[in-house]
Formats: sequence, C-alpha cells, structure tokens
Amino acid sequence: MIAMPLHATLLALQIVAATPAAPEPVAATCTAPADLRATPFAGWALPDENHAAIPEIGRPTVLALENGGTSRQIAITEAGRYGIAADGKVWIDVITNAAPVSSIGHGHGPACSGIRKIVCFNLSAGAYELALSKAEVACVRLLIVRAP
Repeated sequence: MIAMPLHATLLALQIVAATPAAPEPVAATCTAPADLRATPFAGWALPDENHAAIPEIGRPTVLALENGGTSRQIAITEAGRYGIAADGKVWIDVITNAAPVSSIGHGHGPACSGIRKIVCFNLSAGAYELALSKAEVACVRLLIVRAP
C-alpha cells in the first residue's frame, strides 16, 4: 500500500466534501393534474379541511407549521397499511406509546399529482400522533389513506 502525504489526503477530503449533492428531480411540466381516481389517493382532489383540524382518513388537510413542524392526533379505526401523502418536503413520523412506528415504504406521488412524498405504515386500530418536522415551508397539505 502506498502512503499518501497528509496534505494530499486532506485535499482529497475537501474535494469530496465540496462536491454538490445530486440535484432534486425536475418536476414534469403539467398541462393538467394527474388522474388519481383509480388510486387510494383519489381524495387528493377534494377541498382542503381546516388548518387546525385533526386529519381525517381520506380527506386532505392543510396544516400550519411552526419552526418547520407540528403534530396532530390521528385515529385509526381499522388495522392495515396506511399511506401519508404530503405536497412538500417534510419529515413524516407516526408515534405511539412515545415511540416512532417504523415506516414500511416511501416514495413520490404520481407525476403532476401535487403529491411530493408518500410514507407508508402498518397501523393497528388506535390513537397515534402524526409528527411533521424538518419542513422549509409555512404549511403542508396532507392526505392519509388506507392502502389496499
């Protein structure tokens, strides 16, 4: 193994650290919103609920954020897989008994849908805390749905 002088090693680390991260994907140019009628996220097209409301399964809700976050109680009446969709860049956690529930998947919404992020969880019936954090906007639009 060839030893690299310390100054060369530090220079290489500075170059790697200065390399910009991969750019975010460019949003598709949309002439019309995506048709979500045949998906679990069909409710995304419904009017928004109250900003202070408790999110209701299947109804979009706009929540005001303070310092990039907020939390709300949600009620799950039927056990199953649930998807939480958001229109912005936000960290989505579901908490029960003071512990986060592990997500089972995440991804982006369909192109031209307005859904930027979807996080999925397996949830039992019961009360949970929906915790949003790390947002860079003043409010976020959410939709919680039971996935088939």
